[in-house]
Amino acid sequence: MRIRQKYYDAFSCFYDWVIKLHSQDKSLWLRHYLSRKSGVKSTDKVLDLCTGTGALAIILSQYAPQGMVIGLDFSPGMLKKAREKAKALKRKNLYWVVADAAAFPFKSGTFDVITCSHAMYELTGKTRHLALENIKRCLRPGGRFCMMEHEEPKHPFIKFLYHLRLLSMGKEGREIVRHELEELKNIFKNVVKEITPTGRTKLICGEKGN
Repeated sequence: MRIRQKYYDAFSCFYDWVIKLHSQDKSLWLRHYLSRKSGVKSTDKVLDLCTGTGALAIILSQYAPQGMVIGLDFSPGMLKKAREKAKALKRKNLYWVVADAAAFPFKSGTFDVITCSHAMYELTGKTRHLALENIKRCLRPGGRFCMMEHEEPKHPFIKFLYHLRLLSMGKEGREIVRHELEELKNIFKNVVKEITPTGRTKLICGEKGN
Protein backbone atom coordinates (compact mmCIF):
# COMPACT_ATOMS: atom_id res chain seq x y z
CA MET A 1 0.00 0.00 0.00
CA ARG A 2 2.84 2.39 0.84
CA ILE A 3 4.22 2.13 -2.72
CA ARG A 4 0.78 2.86 -4.25
CA GLN A 5 0.38 5.79 -1.90
CA LYS A 6 3.70 7.27 -3.05
CA TYR A 7 2.71 6.66 -6.68
CA TYR A 8 -0.53 8.63 -6.28
CA ASP A 9 1.25 11.37 -4.34
CA ALA A 10 3.47 11.85 -7.40
CA PHE A 11 0.59 11.33 -9.86
CA SER A 12 -1.34 14.19 -8.22
CA CYS A 13 0.69 16.63 -10.33
CA PHE A 14 -0.78 15.16 -13.55
CA TYR A 15 -4.10 13.71 -12.35
CA ASP A 16 -6.44 16.49 -13.51
CA TRP A 17 -4.81 16.59 -16.94
CA VAL A 18 -5.19 12.83 -17.45
CA ILE A 19 -8.89 12.88 -16.42
CA LYS A 20 -9.57 15.75 -18.82
CA LEU A 21 -7.79 13.87 -21.61
CA HIS A 22 -9.91 10.74 -21.09
CA SER A 23 -13.29 12.40 -20.58
CA GLN A 24 -12.80 15.58 -22.66
CA ASP A 25 -14.52 17.33 -19.74
CA LYS A 26 -12.70 20.66 -19.74
CA SER A 27 -15.52 22.55 -18.01
CA LEU A 28 -16.28 20.02 -15.22
CA TRP A 29 -19.68 19.49 -16.85
CA LEU A 30 -19.57 15.77 -16.01
CA ARG A 31 -19.07 16.48 -12.30
CA HIS A 32 -22.18 18.66 -12.31
CA TYR A 33 -24.01 15.94 -14.23
CA LEU A 34 -23.06 13.32 -11.63
CA SER A 35 -24.01 15.66 -8.79
CA ARG A 36 -27.48 16.23 -10.23
CA LYS A 37 -28.02 12.55 -10.98
CA SER A 38 -26.99 11.59 -7.45
CA GLY A 39 -30.03 13.44 -6.15
CA VAL A 40 -27.99 15.30 -3.53
CA LYS A 41 -30.04 17.82 -1.55
CA SER A 42 -28.96 21.05 0.12
CA THR A 43 -28.78 19.56 3.64
CA ASP A 44 -27.31 16.15 2.71
CA LYS A 45 -24.18 14.55 4.09
CA VAL A 46 -22.04 13.44 1.15
CA LEU A 47 -18.87 11.35 0.87
CA ASP A 48 -16.72 11.49 -2.27
CA LEU A 49 -14.65 8.31 -2.22
CA CYS A 50 -11.16 8.34 -3.77
CA THR A 51 -11.62 12.07 -4.29
CA GLY A 52 -8.19 12.60 -5.83
CA THR A 53 -7.59 16.32 -6.23
CA GLY A 54 -11.14 17.05 -5.09
CA ALA A 55 -12.78 18.16 -8.34
CA LEU A 56 -16.07 16.36 -7.65
CA ALA A 57 -16.15 17.09 -3.91
CA ILE A 58 -15.78 20.80 -4.63
CA ILE A 59 -18.70 20.69 -7.08
CA LEU A 60 -20.83 18.63 -4.66
CA SER A 61 -20.29 21.25 -1.95
CA GLN A 62 -22.25 23.67 -4.16
CA TYR A 63 -25.22 21.29 -4.15
CA ALA A 64 -25.22 20.73 -0.37
CA PRO A 65 -24.55 24.23 1.01
CA GLN A 66 -26.33 23.49 4.32
CA GLY A 67 -24.99 19.95 4.50
CA MET A 68 -21.50 18.46 4.59
CA VAL A 69 -19.20 17.09 1.89
CA ILE A 70 -16.17 14.97 2.74
CA GLY A 71 -13.51 14.12 0.17
CA LEU A 72 -11.66 10.93 1.16
CA ASP A 73 -8.42 9.67 -0.35
CA PHE A 74 -5.48 7.59 0.88
CA SER A 75 -2.97 9.88 -0.86
CA PRO A 76 -1.83 12.94 1.14
CA GLY A 77 -0.40 14.33 -2.10
CA MET A 78 -3.79 14.22 -3.82
CA LEU A 79 -5.50 15.88 -0.86
CA LYS A 80 -2.83 18.59 -0.72
CA LYS A 81 -3.82 19.52 -4.29
CA ALA A 82 -7.49 19.35 -3.31
CA ARG A 83 -6.97 21.74 -0.40
CA GLU A 84 -5.08 24.15 -2.65
CA LYS A 85 -7.92 24.15 -5.20
CA ALA A 86 -10.59 24.62 -2.52
CA LYS A 87 -8.77 27.24 -0.45
CA ALA A 88 -10.04 30.27 -2.36
CA LEU A 89 -13.64 29.04 -2.16
CA LYS A 90 -13.72 29.19 1.66
CA ARG A 91 -16.47 26.57 1.84
CA LYS A 92 -17.43 25.80 5.43
CA ASN A 93 -19.16 22.54 4.44
CA LEU A 94 -16.15 20.92 2.71
CA TYR A 95 -13.67 18.63 4.52
CA TRP A 96 -10.78 16.34 3.55
CA VAL A 97 -9.94 13.01 5.17
CA VAL A 98 -6.89 10.81 4.59
CA ALA A 99 -8.09 7.20 4.79
CA ASP A 100 -8.10 3.96 2.84
CA ALA A 101 -11.15 2.97 0.80
CA ALA A 102 -11.20 -0.37 2.61
CA ALA A 103 -11.58 1.20 6.06
CA PHE A 104 -13.87 4.22 6.32
CA PRO A 105 -13.58 6.03 9.68
CA PHE A 106 -17.33 6.76 9.77
CA LYS A 107 -20.34 5.40 11.63
CA SER A 108 -22.95 3.30 9.86
CA GLY A 109 -25.73 5.26 8.17
CA THR A 110 -23.78 8.53 8.15
CA PHE A 111 -24.24 9.60 4.52
CA ASP A 112 -27.15 10.39 2.22
CA VAL A 113 -25.00 10.14 -0.91
CA ILE A 114 -21.65 8.50 -1.67
CA THR A 115 -19.90 9.14 -4.98
CA CYS A 116 -16.81 7.86 -6.73
CA SER A 117 -15.53 9.41 -9.94
CA HIS A 118 -13.01 7.66 -12.20
CA ALA A 119 -11.52 5.61 -9.36
CA MET A 120 -13.56 2.43 -8.73
CA TYR A 121 -11.54 0.51 -11.31
CA GLU A 122 -8.42 1.17 -9.25
CA LEU A 123 -9.89 -0.91 -6.41
CA THR A 124 -9.43 -4.65 -6.81
CA GLY A 125 -9.30 -7.75 -4.65
CA LYS A 126 -10.08 -7.42 -0.97
CA THR A 127 -9.87 -3.62 -1.11
CA ARG A 128 -12.74 -3.40 -3.61
CA HIS A 129 -14.89 -5.86 -1.64
CA LEU A 130 -14.36 -3.95 1.61
CA ALA A 131 -14.91 -0.58 -0.09
CA LEU A 132 -18.29 -1.66 -1.48
CA GLU A 133 -19.31 -3.12 1.89
CA ASN A 134 -18.28 0.13 3.59
CA ILE A 135 -20.24 2.18 1.07
CA LYS A 136 -23.35 0.14 1.85
CA ARG A 137 -22.73 0.33 5.60
CA CYS A 138 -22.15 4.08 5.67
CA LEU A 139 -25.19 4.96 3.57
CA ARG A 140 -28.45 5.64 5.35
CA PRO A 141 -31.42 3.46 4.26
CA GLY A 142 -32.48 4.75 0.87
CA GLY A 143 -29.16 6.55 0.38
CA ARG A 144 -27.60 6.57 -3.09
CA PHE A 145 -24.24 5.45 -4.43
CA CYS A 146 -23.16 6.87 -7.80
CA MET A 147 -19.98 6.02 -9.65
CA MET A 148 -18.64 7.46 -12.89
CA GLU A 149 -16.15 5.70 -15.13
CA HIS A 150 -14.83 5.90 -18.68
CA GLU A 151 -16.57 4.11 -21.50
CA GLU A 152 -14.21 2.48 -23.98
CA PRO A 153 -12.91 5.44 -26.03
CA LYS A 154 -12.97 5.56 -29.83
CA HIS A 155 -9.92 7.78 -30.29
CA PRO A 156 -6.97 5.40 -30.95
CA PHE A 157 -4.51 6.99 -28.50
CA ILE A 158 -7.03 7.45 -25.70
CA LYS A 159 -8.31 3.90 -26.35
CA PHE A 160 -4.72 2.68 -25.93
CA LEU A 161 -4.47 4.47 -22.57
CA TYR A 162 -7.79 2.97 -21.49
CA HIS A 163 -6.68 -0.58 -22.28
CA LEU A 164 -3.31 0.07 -20.67
CA ARG A 165 -5.22 0.93 -17.49
CA LEU A 166 -7.25 -2.29 -17.73
CA LEU A 167 -4.05 -4.27 -18.32
CA SER A 168 -2.55 -2.81 -15.14
CA MET A 169 -5.57 -4.10 -13.22
CA GLY A 170 -4.83 -7.70 -14.19
CA LYS A 171 -7.36 -10.43 -14.99
CA GLU A 172 -9.54 -9.63 -11.99
CA GLY A 173 -9.78 -5.99 -12.98
CA ARG A 174 -10.91 -6.85 -16.49
CA GLU A 175 -13.55 -9.19 -15.09
CA ILE A 176 -14.83 -6.39 -12.85
CA VAL A 177 -15.35 -4.17 -15.90
CA ARG A 178 -17.29 -6.93 -17.67
CA HIS A 179 -19.50 -7.80 -14.70
CA GLU A 180 -19.76 -4.57 -12.70
CA LEU A 181 -23.55 -4.31 -13.02
CA GLU A 182 -24.08 -7.80 -11.61
CA GLU A 183 -21.68 -7.05 -8.78
CA LEU A 184 -23.44 -3.81 -7.84
CA LYS A 185 -26.92 -5.35 -8.13
CA ASN A 186 -25.91 -7.87 -5.46
CA ILE A 187 -25.25 -4.97 -3.06
CA PHE A 188 -27.66 -2.17 -4.02
CA LYS A 189 -31.25 -1.78 -5.21
CA ASN A 190 -32.46 -0.10 -8.40
CA VAL A 191 -29.05 -0.12 -10.05
CA VAL A 192 -29.12 1.83 -13.32
CA LYS A 193 -26.38 2.43 -15.87
CA GLU A 194 -26.46 5.23 -18.40
CA ILE A 195 -24.06 6.69 -20.92
CA THR A 196 -23.60 10.42 -20.44
CA PRO A 197 -24.42 12.77 -23.34
CA THR A 198 -20.71 13.07 -24.16
CA GLY A 199 -20.69 9.37 -25.06
CA ARG A 200 -17.31 8.94 -23.37
CA THR A 201 -18.40 8.28 -19.80
CA LYS A 202 -20.84 5.99 -17.98
CA LEU A 203 -22.72 6.65 -14.78
CA ILE A 204 -23.98 3.85 -12.52
CA CYS A 205 -26.22 4.59 -9.54
CA GLY A 206 -27.90 2.37 -6.95
CA GLU A 207 -29.67 2.67 -3.60
CA LYS A 208 -29.26 1.08 -0.22
CA GLY A 209 -32.27 -0.98 0.80
CA ASN A 210 -34.29 -0.18 3.91
